[in-house]
Amino acid sequence: MSAIATATTASTSQAPPPLWKPASVKPRELPALPALSSLPVDPKQCEKALGALLAHVARVQQQREETELLGEQEEKVFLVVGLKKAPKREVHKPVRLPLPHPVMNPRESPVTLFVKDPQREYKDLLADLKIGFVSRVVGLDKLQKKHKTFEAKRALLKEAEMFLVDDRVMPEVGKAIGKMWRDAKKQPIPVAIARKDLKAELERAIASTYMHVTTGTSISIKLGTTSLHTPSELLANLLAILPYIATRIPNAPASFDNVQSLHLKTSTSTALPIYNSKLEDRFKVIEPTAEEKAEMDKKKAEKERLKLEKAQRTKERSATKEGKGRLEKKRTAEDEEETPAEEAEGKEAKAEAPKEDARPGKKVKKVDGKAKKVKSA
Repeated sequence: MSAIATATTASTSQAPPPLWKPASVKPRELPALPALSSLPVDPKQCEKALGALLAHVARVQQQREETELLGEQEEKVFLVVGLKKAPKREVHKPVRLPLPHPVMNPRESPVTLFVKDPQREYKDLLADLKIGFVSRVVGLDKLQKKHKTFEAKRALLKEAEMFLVDDRVMPEVGKAIGKMWRDAKKQPIPVAIARKDLKAELERAIASTYMHVTTGTSISIKLGTTSLHTPSELLANLLAILPYIATRIPNAPASFDNVQSLHLKTSTSTALPIYNSKLEDRFKVIEPTAEEKAEMDKKKAEKERLKLEKAQRTKERSATKEGKGRLEKKRTAEDEEETPAEEAEGKEAKAEAPKEDARPGKKVKKVDGKAKKVKSA
């Protein structure tokens, strides 16, 4: 008996509800994906680790039913990707990863759609297309005016399991909601509302899981839940997204060589390994590709050009300041120099000026070339 079958037997006998599956869209494969057989991950090891994880979850839930009133609770299953080289910068837009079995049922878990104004126009559009899996539509004006406070934003965040946003107003919505959505891993997923196949576009967004890329070396990807998915469906989701790991991490080397480890875990369990890179490969330097080298050389040349321009501007400013200083000194020296006529006039004015006596109230004044003492008034 396989590990998956054992986990199924160990779990509760009640079968999970049927999954919501898109009816109007076929899975769209992205190009240049490596085959699963070419990856260094063993599917049997994936099955074994997943079976052990689900068996552990079943035992914990059984113990919880015996000691707690709440009983069985939903557990989310994650794939944890450990990277050798961290991405260069954080990516605020979640990376879409298509799945054969959606991670949520929009008819049971609410979905909120942010749209541009007028809000009523898009509500009527969804009604005309008979799109019933979007529970709420919020216009940009309403979002900015009625959800300004922290409490209003937090209440809106708790209302839905997934948030979609019209890609035309994504920057404005991002400013309005702040970083609370990013911290909760509920960033709004951009969708093309203007497309003709709007229903298929929305279904594609809901039927996928998402990878949130930060500047760290660890990435968590949701595979499903124990209450909504069977063990075989969780395994199918896991094997479906492995090829995307090698090529869909932005700002990082596009190769599975950058993956150091893969683990499976739930929200409360320890991580079980399904892949670890070889010890000699862990410290292997990942050489940049030809495109990356060309980009690096281009940035280096641009940096050198800007550096030279800055040095040239500094030199020109210094020369200008030095020239202005010399000109100012020359003007000052010219102002201080007196012509012979000006010098003679100065001597005459000095000779005609009254001389003060040392005694108070006395002044000396020249009258007809002779000094005469006069009393001051």
